[in-house]
Order: sequence, then C-alpha cells, then structure tokens
Amino acid sequence: MALEHRDGVSGRWLLYRSQSEHSEDCDRYPYDAIPRRVFLDTNVINLIVNHAGTIFEQHEIDVALDETAKDDVEALLHIFQTGQRMGWPIFASHKSLEELGRTPEEYGRSELVAYGARLVDSLSEDARHAADLGRRLVDAPFTAALPDLADRELIGNAIGLGCDVFCTCDRRTIVRKRDRLNLLPIRVLTPPEWWKHIKPWAGLWL
Repeated sequence: MALEHRDGVSGRWLLYRSQSEHSEDCDRYPYDAIPRRVFLDTNVINLIVNHAGTIFEQHEIDVALDETAKDDVEALLHIFQTGQRMGWPIFASHKSLEELGRTPEEYGRSELVAYGARLVDSLSEDARHAADLGRRLVDAPFTAALPDLADRELIGNAIGLGCDVFCTCDRRTIVRKRDRLNLLPIRVLTPPEWWKHIKPWAGLWL
C-alpha cells in the first residue's frame, strides 16, 4: 500500500483527507523537528540512483520491489519534490564514495560514484573533521552496538559534518539498534520517517 494517495485524474499527491488529520501530524511532527542537514547512507544513495526516474520525474514505482523498498522510494520522491523548493542540504563522505566504488557492475558504479561525489565537499575544514571523527568513532563505545565498522564510520562522518539526521534503509543492523545510539548527537531515520517529519509542512513549499 502506498504511503500517500495519488489522484488518478490530476496526478497530484493528496497528502491529507481532513484538517484534523493534518493538525494531528503538525502536533506529532513539529516544524522545529524537520531534519535540516541530512547524511545519506550508502544504501539510500543506491536507491536514489537506481530509481531516479521515479524519485525525480515521478515515474511509476517498480512493481518488482518489495513493500519496504517501495515505501522508501516513494518517501524519497516526496522528499525531493519538496526539497526542490526548500533546498535542504544533504551530504555524503569519502567513506561513502569508497563504498559506492565497490559496486560490482561498472556502469552502475560510475553513476553511483558520480552522484555521491556531488554530495561530498572534500575541501572544507568540516570535511576533514568529519573524516577524522568517522575514524575515531569506529572504536568508540558510543557506536559499539553497530556490528558493521563502516556504519560506525559513516555515522561519525555525519556528526562531523554537523548533520542532525543519518538517513538509512538498513533496518536490520542500524535502525533496530538506534535506541542504543542515544548518546550520539544525531537521529537515525528511514526515508519514510524522514518524510513524516516533512509531510505536515510540505504545503509551505509545494
């Protein structure tokens, strides 16, 4: 089932069917809680590049995807449609590019690295700080709940870049353990959760 309803005649997404439903979401997801600086996990970058036609041009969602992936793609569609006007900064890191560079298929790899490189500011002091913090958090007790060392480093990169959200599709090894990352100054959100924070206020930009 889709996250939002799309009108079959106008093609517009209808986000709310009643004022009370909208008001409830405004209370649940206040404006001040909208993510402002978001770091994209490598799996999110993969999803964006592989489903760019849907996310940026609103093509139909691939029916072969499982329901969770469909929700992730649809959420990213709504986020980027809103973000075209709002322009929230999104980030990746050199560690992200390293992971994208290990994509087996050559054409897909070049597309992924090219997109990822657009999200990396390699010259700033923040970028150097992010790289250093990522390396230090690999062995830090604050990230020990995460079994994947690369995930620890990426979250460190995100914190070093001043991001308030780390967006990931990895529900098994990151999202399930985020309650054990509460000492870190960053929220871990899936794409649908990110969208839920934006949705009540999307009318300001759409």
